[in-house]
Amino acid sequence: MSTTLYATNSGLKVEASIKPEYVSGQGAGVLPRLNFQVRLVITEEQGMGQQKPVQAWSFGMLSGELLVGTEKVADIRPYSINNRMLGGQNYPYDTHLNIEVQLDPRRIEWLEQKRAGKSFEATLKIQLQVQSFGFNQHTKDFSSGLLEASTIQGDIRFSVADTHWREQVLPGLGYGKVMMVELPAVSLEACKALDHSYKALEKAQKQLALGLYDDAVGSCRVALDQFFEQVDKPDDPGKKIPKLKKSWELRLGEATYQWLNSSLGAIKAEANTPHHSPNNHFDRLEAQMLMMVTTALISFAAAQIEESI
Repeated sequence: MSTTLYATNSGLKVEASIKPEYVSGQGAGVLPRLNFQVRLVITEEQGMGQQKPVQAWSFGMLSGELLVGTEKVADIRPYSINNRMLGGQNYPYDTHLNIEVQLDPRRIEWLEQKRAGKSFEATLKIQLQVQSFGFNQHTKDFSSGLLEASTIQGDIRFSVADTHWREQVLPGLGYGKVMMVELPAVSLEACKALDHSYKALEKAQKQLALGLYDDAVGSCRVALDQFFEQVDKPDDPGKKIPKLKKSWELRLGEATYQWLNSSLGAIKAEANTPHHSPNNHFDRLEAQMLMMVTTALISFAAAQIEESI
């Protein structure tokens, strides 16, 4: 879909478009930046040729900014286009602008929070300097002088599909890849015993990739469910609290049992937060940390099960 840009007093009609499939990320964690390719189709307005038999337009400095909603994300990297277009032609002038927007981890995180696992919706606001000249057909130069200085400007709205954003853009920004944590090799019996936990961790990984951080943390809580049983609270017998199943004490010994109970309990308590509230509580890093610790504890449990088989 193309957008008409304003080119007041320039004698030009300008249509702009962005192909979402060409949006990319580069620089990884060192210098993350978004790249866009804006296509401009420029035609001469009817009637201008009657005032001047031949004109020429010179395109100069490009600047602008990237917006999400009404909030500015960053400025685009300015540069000089340094192209010319001759008047009196019967075909449009077709050119492409390569636009770069530098980001940082905090802004990428903010973009992911705004996107929330959906398409990336944004607006590219551009300003392109343009000058129109009288052109001497005999000397083939601009000796007739400057006629007008103006700016081609406007807002180009675009949308990048969630799949393309996750698979083609985020990895280039050093942000879209989920860190894999290997589980120790265990017997089929141990894997079967922890099938509930493994499936919950797999779900958490997918949710993390979609930017659903609270959901990912909630799945970590589900992954730990099978390790707990409800017992009476020591200072309030009528109230139940989760505690690591007593059967684990026989496998681990009292000291290790108490350590694992405290570790799992801390993770479970933290992961319960989004389960009881509609508000967002965790960012990407926090969700990753909870996933890593949950995975490590379940891996430890799997090894203990294998030893007891």
